[in-house]
Formats: sequence, C-alpha cells, structure tokens
Amino acid sequence: MRAAWALPLLLLSATAFAAAPAGQQAWSIDPAHSQVRFSVRKFWFAHERGTFPGLSGGLRRLDNRLGLGQVDASLAVDRLRMDDPGHRAHALGQGFFDAARFPVIRFDSDPFPLDELVSGGRLRGVLELHGERHPVTLTLRPSDCPRQPLDCTLRVHGEISRAAFGMHAWRGVLSDKVTLDLAIDLVRHEPSG
Repeated sequence: MRAAWALPLLLLSATAFAAAPAGQQAWSIDPAHSQVRFSVRKFWFAHERGTFPGLSGGLRRLDNRLGLGQVDASLAVDRLRMDDPGHRAHALGQGFFDAARFPVIRFDSDPFPLDELVSGGRLRGVLELHGERHPVTLTLRPSDCPRQPLDCTLRVHGEISRAAFGMHAWRGVLSDKVTLDLAIDLVRHEPSG
C-alpha cells in the first residue's frame, strides 16, 4: 500500500520499521518521493532556498487503544540541492550545516494522536541539527484525503532559529528564521506473524 506523509530530518532506515513487533502498524518513509524544503530571507526582500531529497525513517502506531503514533526521520546533509553551486558550497560549510562534521539531520517526534493526520495539529519532538539537539514544534497540515489520510501527501510546516542550532554565518545578510516545508510518501509494512 502506497501512502504519503510529511516531515522535521538516513540514520534510522526503513528496516527499523520493518522489524516492528507482530501486529504493530508501521510505515517507512519513501526516500524517492520525500523531501524537505527550506527558505531563509536574504536582505529582507529575497530568499535563499534549498531542498533536501531522500528523507528516510518512518511512522509507527504506538498504541491502538490510545491511537498514538510516533515519527522518526533523518536526511543526509550532503544531498542538499540549491540552484547556485556557490551558495550550496557555503551552505554545506562550517558556518552553516558543516556537512563534514554533522552529516545527518534527525527528527524524533513525541507521541501524537494519529487522528491529527486528518485534522492537522502540532508535531512536537527533538531536532538534531549541526551538532545541537533542541525541542521544536512543527505543524501538521490537514489532510487532502480525510477518509484515507495516508493515501495522500501529508504536509508539515515549521520555523526554526539558525542561531539556536549554532549556525551564525552571514547574520547581517540572512534572517535567523528558517522556514521548513516537508512532503513525505510512506510505504506500509504488513504485520508479520
């Protein structure tokens, strides 16, 4: 069964979810159809934008009685795409992502009500970026497919502070606020046993 999901962050692969306990529902993020886009305001009138393809990880149902789920997601920093090769090189350097020292961005959510995949809601968790780990709150957008929310692309939106994650380069040129938009496809694992 093909499904779509959105989110914020390769260390946790689909195999971790394939090994879910018997009867537990789990979905892997499909890296071929999942991405994170970011935007940072530049000089107050333009934006620097980039895309991280290949988001991996998954969603799993934690408790059928309570209807809770949890998301784990990660991405490889060196897969960053930007239109300008020079801007990409700066973004991967020490003042920003520092891909050589911190090759992965990771997000681990707190448990959340799975019905928020339909209605929308808050997705809280811990984001690991640039060697820092901080709590963040992202927004789950309401589903375009309320009857089968995992059959449509679910989307997540959020904002983070560059400074909070030790990314101080070009403070006079780029805003501290980074806008995130995520779109993620899921593939369901059938319970074994």
